[in-house]
Amino acid sequence: MKSKIAVAVAVAVSLPSFAGELSLASNRVEAVWSGRLTYESDTSLVLKSSSAEYSSGFRLLPPPGKTSFDLSAGRYIAVDMEGLANHQQRICLQIKDAGGEAYVGAALNEGEKVTVKLPLPHDFIYSSPSGAKGVRTMDTHHITNIAFMVVWPYEGQFNGLIHCRISNIRLSGTPDYKRHVAESAYLPFVDQYGQFRHSSWKGKVMTDDDLRAELTREDAQLQSAPSSWDQYGGWANGPQLTATGHFRTQKVNGKWWLVTPSGHLFYSLGINVIKTDSDAPNGTLHPDWYESAAKSAMSFPTWNLQKKFNKTNFKSDYYQFVLRRLNSWGINTIGNWSDGALTNLGQKPYVMTIVSKPSGLPYLSGGFYNTLDSTFAQKMKNAVAAAVAVSGSSASIAVNDPMCIGFFIDNELTFPNDSAYYEPYFKACKEAIAAVAPNKLYLGCRFKGLRNGDALWNAAAAWCDVVSANSYVSSVAVHAQGSYAAPNIDRPIMHTEFHYGTLQRGMFSGGLCPVSDQCERGRSYRRVVEGALRHPLFVGSHWFQYRDQPIVGRGDGENYQIGFIDVCDRAYPQLTSAVRSIAETMYNTRFSN
Repeated sequence: MKSKIAVAVAVAVSLPSFAGELSLASNRVEAVWSGRLTYESDTSLVLKSSSAEYSSGFRLLPPPGKTSFDLSAGRYIAVDMEGLANHQQRICLQIKDAGGEAYVGAALNEGEKVTVKLPLPHDFIYSSPSGAKGVRTMDTHHITNIAFMVVWPYEGQFNGLIHCRISNIRLSGTPDYKRHVAESAYLPFVDQYGQFRHSSWKGKVMTDDDLRAELTREDAQLQSAPSSWDQYGGWANGPQLTATGHFRTQKVNGKWWLVTPSGHLFYSLGINVIKTDSDAPNGTLHPDWYESAAKSAMSFPTWNLQKKFNKTNFKSDYYQFVLRRLNSWGINTIGNWSDGALTNLGQKPYVMTIVSKPSGLPYLSGGFYNTLDSTFAQKMKNAVAAAVAVSGSSASIAVNDPMCIGFFIDNELTFPNDSAYYEPYFKACKEAIAAVAPNKLYLGCRFKGLRNGDALWNAAAAWCDVVSANSYVSSVAVHAQGSYAAPNIDRPIMHTEFHYGTLQRGMFSGGLCPVSDQCERGRSYRRVVEGALRHPLFVGSHWFQYRDQPIVGRGDGENYQIGFIDVCDRAYPQLTSAVRSIAETMYNTRFSN
């Protein structure tokens, strides 16, 4: 770490015209919202905040006589952070220009020191022609705001929520001028394998032989599942509890757990959307984007896997490979939105959505169910029963499969402001699942974030076996401390979506939780799961998603570098090794802390 800091400082010093842009001196910093600052020197200060409201923290002021910062001479804006709180905390570094923002987040353990780097998306390097896809750029000659704060708020107020040292803010590295592509040469920008044509990186696939060689290399390096796991991925070396033949929940020593069918404690590490292909864009809309002939579905993952396995019907071989991968990575759960052909193999625990906003039910004008309608509960029961009545369907298999942990109903609903609608909803969903799958857990509706009022949390806790929430944050360690987190609930929580991404392997966006590089993706994974493991309510952490999204975007435009693998089925080793390190120790960590 010290050597990296020394190099970064040397770069900044070598650019004297930019040396005065960044400063933590008292006359160059302004506290925001509940942020309280203690100045230690012109290069170091301590931030305290009791609030996670979006802007709480502090902002830097431009150099005297200027209205903006010029960051055009660096590859990153870098800063050293040290956690001073007695709990894990999260903090973000954000920059803005006249048209948008960029940020990176970090979780800090007590006493942890890290260097956080925000990649600078220079418009003079990364711009793309009008009508083509590319990095969302910023005018780094005129950055209007640099701030340290918490984004995506969900914690309530409490003293000491944020307590960290911020020091040595600087420009780091030199811009990657080689990455610039002239507008006249930009199209096509997607190669025959679905990768960005105009960048190179270690391991980039250039030929079909590269795909097959990667399969041979990775296959030889895959490990067995951690030795402490039972057949379900539970803690074989832990306490022996009652075996019921299905997954259930139990509180042990003050913490909630899932329990395997064989009676072992289980913490669910999962990945969502494990499929051979997903989100294939329509190439006929923009045929000039592609080297390959435009088709209505540009199914690069499928085409690459056919070449990798040297056969058209590769799915059976591939999913056996995937199961070995998951064991090697330390993943014990197949997450939501995954292929039934994989879950139906019965070799790995899984979760699934049984129905989502089914037709024929009564709805309010805002899109939520009219749960006060006298027909609602029966119609929800009918919809769930219809889903499992289809012979051979994944749902019909799951109801009696010991590997099925349980079912979600719906995803990221927008709830009305009237509490009267909440409990009838969760009650009807619980009873609908119990009617067809009495041995399976009702896993809730996957809340859109962790910031929900007490009434909603309490209604969910009254009927869900496990409450689920998708939350894109750097830490969940202090969830349930304060007003927005229902501190009085006593139900397990499953963190059903999170991710971290970056601008590497030619991708254009780091997703909802961008970080500096692949190593930081691994560190961020460890920190969010460490926080959950030490929390009494969390029983699972599920990553979204298995594969990077298409470089040109899925249907809604998302084109995030958020996968465990890229479009060519190449794993990100910094992430997979981080997951394995957590998996090896997670049961001792949760049981003993």
